[in-house]
Amino acid sequence: MAMLKLQANLAFYEPPKWALLERQLINLMNDAVEPLLERYIRPDGTILWPTTDTHTGIDALDDMYESFFNWPLFYILGGHEKFKTLSKKEFDAITAQFARYDSGTGHKMVEKEYEQGYDWFHQGEGYTMFYHMGLMDPNDPVIKERAKRFAGLFLNEDPEAINYDPEHRIIPYPHSGSKGATDRNFKTHFSGWYYIDWMRHYGLHFQDVPGVTTLDDLKHDEGAMAMGKAIVERASRGDIPLNLLATSMVTNAYLHTGDPKYKAWVKEYVDAWIDRAKQNGGLIPDNVGLNGIIGEHNGGKWYGGWYGWTWPHGWVSIGQGVGVAAQNALLLERDPAYMEFLRSQLTIMNDKAIVGEDGTRYLPNKFGDPGWYEYTTSNIILDDDGKTVTWKDHAFEFTTIEPFYPTHLWYMSMEEADHTLLKSLRNYAKPDYNQIRYFRNKDQAGHDYCWVSYLEGEYPSYPEEILNYNLTQIYQRLSFMRTDTEDPAGYRDDYLQIRNTVTLEGLLQLTLGAPSPLYNGGLLQARLRYYDADAKRPGLPADVAALVEKLEADRTTVKLVNLHPTESRSVILQAGAFGEHQFTDVTYTVFGAAVNDGSQLSASTTMEKLPSGLFNPQSATATAEVNDKWLQVTIEPGSHTTLELGMTRFVNDPSYQEPWSE
Repeated sequence: MAMLKLQANLAFYEPPKWALLERQLINLMNDAVEPLLERYIRPDGTILWPTTDTHTGIDALDDMYESFFNWPLFYILGGHEKFKTLSKKEFDAITAQFARYDSGTGHKMVEKEYEQGYDWFHQGEGYTMFYHMGLMDPNDPVIKERAKRFAGLFLNEDPEAINYDPEHRIIPYPHSGSKGATDRNFKTHFSGWYYIDWMRHYGLHFQDVPGVTTLDDLKHDEGAMAMGKAIVERASRGDIPLNLLATSMVTNAYLHTGDPKYKAWVKEYVDAWIDRAKQNGGLIPDNVGLNGIIGEHNGGKWYGGWYGWTWPHGWVSIGQGVGVAAQNALLLERDPAYMEFLRSQLTIMNDKAIVGEDGTRYLPNKFGDPGWYEYTTSNIILDDDGKTVTWKDHAFEFTTIEPFYPTHLWYMSMEEADHTLLKSLRNYAKPDYNQIRYFRNKDQAGHDYCWVSYLEGEYPSYPEEILNYNLTQIYQRLSFMRTDTEDPAGYRDDYLQIRNTVTLEGLLQLTLGAPSPLYNGGLLQARLRYYDADAKRPGLPADVAALVEKLEADRTTVKLVNLHPTESRSVILQAGAFGEHQFTDVTYTVFGAAVNDGSQLSASTTMEKLPSGLFNPQSATATAEVNDKWLQVTIEPGSHTTLELGMTRFVNDPSYQEPWSE
């Protein structure tokens, strides 16, 4: 069936401010990358940190990929062509650079072009860049071959790297990679658990280690060795929820190939963890032994695993595994029931909430044994002494929940009950969901509640405010780099991340109708995606801006604007990031005259009054059947249109297929 092609010919007299800001932001990011390249990256793409080939340790690889995690994503939004070249160059250069560095385990940090073995909290952060490269250039044979080979590590296709136990449906160790799943990193690096300042924010991993009752006890050999021994014995073996982030690597291979073996693996592994949560009364356990038994190596306790409920981040990291896995399973199986995996965890924690006098809901972020909880942190409920973290029936760190979890749940399900849950958790007693807050997150995001408020019609100025905020972020970083005196040898893990001049939260939300991907390895979840029909490349064409105004379960409303004064622009809209959705019909605005694109022109016409007092030309409403995952709109110079797109969601087989490669 031929793709439906529409003509948008409704001129505007006053260009929308949000459209001007969008194009300004895109143009600024196109140029702002140059100072970073000139100062911090060598001509071959290798980075200034670390500075020598003698660096040892299992960490740092993910931090370097993270520094460029959103460059491929910027390209698919309409960033300059150079970002495709730069993304490939940086991924290759970092991979080769870290293949020279010793991991301290008898292996290089990168073996066979892949992480030798580390936890998926960090692998997920790092390989997000790689997943976005599939969206950026799915026809690159190197990207596709790596996608299959990397996913194959978890299907045991490399006999030298066994990462999965199909009998027990587990990734059998918290650390996995190109040298297989193993506990060698723990035995090498964690035999002693000495105090480091960052520990003061998270407390003790275990509360029952003899001789270790406070963080100060870790400053001495006896306490450090005792805690290290406990971590190796209890937390170095078996499966953990963070390993669910490996489903993105396998889903990525499916999007490249459509091979059912990848879909089958994701379903098997996600279903296994759903079963374990049911066995544990609904709440996901954070450690499963080598024989598939909950708490097998941890005295039968369902909490206390590596990057689990007790230490260090609690739900913040466990939720990444659950949320990403639920989304990947829904995407591949086209079954919305998988969102119950995430919903059930939020519901259980919400049921245990402590409600403040002002109505604020504080959910438990962690679960663990009673003991010493006098570590330093913020925004959590404390006992009457004002310093001890409140502990109640194994739950502690009662705090307001991160906004991206309830937002992603509602976004994926579009169910009213999930919308109600989101509104209850976003905290009406403190309505900061109607104002932009300036803060730094690793994903340069965090305004999910503000965006939802805008979609509900409660925050009409949000598009302009978030775009101004993003512009400010870039200028701040440019200023910082001009005055930067920090030595790269200082070995900060975020050295390049805090200098990255690409920031995408506003563009993702406004153009694609998409939340920022879950940071530790989530794939892009989007209502729309765009292609330049003339240039045959991903992204909005030059001079075109888009604004998603409303999201419903079966409908999406988006404005398209062509700011060029003399040239038309043709844009292809795709239903979903991977064509997983389907357009059913479209209602759109045109100049009040006949159309010849197969649409039916309605009798109703309107004129739009502008803030200046002028009126835009008279518009009419046209309708057309689509029944496709693609739709092309040609926008005449200085014109705009509003599309109301009927949609059915999660009905198509997802893939990286592009509209001209049918």
